[in-house]
Amino acid sequence: MNERILVIDADPDVHAVVRDDLTRDGYVVESAGDGAQGLRLCATRAPAVVVLEFRLPDMPGEDVLREMRRRSPVPVIVLSWNAAVEDRVRALDLGADDYMTKPFHTLELSARVDAVLRRAPADAPRRDLLVFDDGRLEIDTGRREVRIDRAVRDVTRTEFNLLLALAEQPGRVQSRAKIADVMRRRGSGGDPRHVDVHIRNLRRKIEDDPARPRRVETIRGRGYRFGLAPS
Repeated sequence: MNERILVIDADPDVHAVVRDDLTRDGYVVESAGDGAQGLRLCATRAPAVVVLEFRLPDMPGEDVLREMRRRSPVPVIVLSWNAAVEDRVRALDLGADDYMTKPFHTLELSARVDAVLRRAPADAPRRDLLVFDDGRLEIDTGRREVRIDRAVRDVTRTEFNLLLALAEQPGRVQSRAKIADVMRRRGSGGDPRHVDVHIRNLRRKIEDDPARPRRVETIRGRGYRFGLAPS
C-alpha cells in the first residue's frame, strides 16, 4: 500500500496543488481544513507524514503539533508564512521534523516528504520475496535473484539494486537522483547520469516487450515508476 499523507491547511488551493503533485508521486493524500479534523484523521488514518500549516481557523497549529507529538511519532512537516529563524526553531523544538515557508514549490515539498520517509529506521524488516504480475515476477532479496516465470534472469548487482529501489515503492514516481541515492547507499552505482543506461539494460532482461515496458515505466520529465501492484 502507498504511504498516506495528511495535509492540514485552511486554504483549499493548497490542498489542490499538493494533492495533484503527491498523487502523481504515488502517495494517497488526505485533507483536513482545521486542527480538530486533522487530529481526528491523524488518529484514524495513520498517515506516514503530516503536512501542517500553523495558521488554522479553530486552534493554533502549535497546539495541533503538541497533541500529535503526545499521541504518536508521526513525522510532521510544518508550513508557515513566517520565515523568521525564531519561528523555525520554535517549530522544531515542538517536535516538527521539517519546516517550509510559503509560498513553496510542490516539487520541493515532494522531495522533503521523500526525505522524511527515508529517515525510517535502517533495521526495519524487509520481506525476503516480493511478488508481482500474478506471480510471474519474483524479486528474492535473500538470494538476490530476479525470476520471471520461475526462470532466473541474469541481472547485475546494480540492476538488482535499481529494480529493488523501485519495486519496494510500487506506483511511486522516483527521480533519477533519488534512485541513484538509494543505489549508492546499497553499495552500487550512485550517478544519476547512469540511471537511464541501467534502466535500458534491466528492461531487456525483465520486460516482455522492452519497447513497451509494463514493469519499469518512464514518467516523462519526472523519472521512473514500478508499474505493478504486489500480488
